[in-house]
Amino acid sequence: MSLTPPPAGTPPAFAGHALLPLPDRALLWPAARTLIVADVHLGKGAAFRRAGVPVPSGATSDDLARLDALIAAHRPDRLLVLGDLFHTRLSQDEPAMAAIDAFRVRHAALHWLAIRGNHDRQVERLPADWRIDWVSGALHQPPFVFAHEPQADPRGLVLAGHLHPVLLLKSRRDAARLPVFWFRHAQRIGVLPSFGSFTGGYPVQPEAADAVIAVTPDGLVPIQSGKPFEPSVPCMS
Repeated sequence: MSLTPPPAGTPPAFAGHALLPLPDRALLWPAARTLIVADVHLGKGAAFRRAGVPVPSGATSDDLARLDALIAAHRPDRLLVLGDLFHTRLSQDEPAMAAIDAFRVRHAALHWLAIRGNHDRQVERLPADWRIDWVSGALHQPPFVFAHEPQADPRGLVLAGHLHPVLLLKSRRDAARLPVFWFRHAQRIGVLPSFGSFTGGYPVQPEAADAVIAVTPDGLVPIQSGKPFEPSVPCMS
């Protein structure tokens, strides 16, 4: 898989299909009218609070609001989640349940498709009227293979999540930890950053042939596109 540098204003192409990385850690497949996200981890804050960890509430509502904005901006027919839509089993009395109910009502016509990730437990107990179509294993839709864990597949170019990739950039006085889209050319694998706002990150070490696009407060920044990985970060003070 190779990232083709596009003309200004056009998305990069993969096997002849345009894919558009978005600043809010999502990927748009315009030809299929599909919005793709990974590792949303809805309900994670509630799980921590149940365990006695005093974390703030509202992460699930905030993440659903971000999805609202992406759906309004791009009008996809389908929302595809590359695993870990949920963090763990949801309790019926949690505010997250009502927030997801309302989200589904707002987007009643949206086809919601999710790869089952390692955190998506007891999905059989979720409300039927959420109408989430679950896929166990990988989903092959040429030229892509959609999966949760980033493993090469001979059937096509893999798009996955699971790793929550971040890049650590340092200068002499400052450091930044940035979520990234990581396109591993030799392995034919693209890894999306985690969409959830209450998730950690795994520092990755890209190879020289990889493409890396960082998510910053000011938008997307191409860090590497098949060139030696030697980022130069200016002082931010």
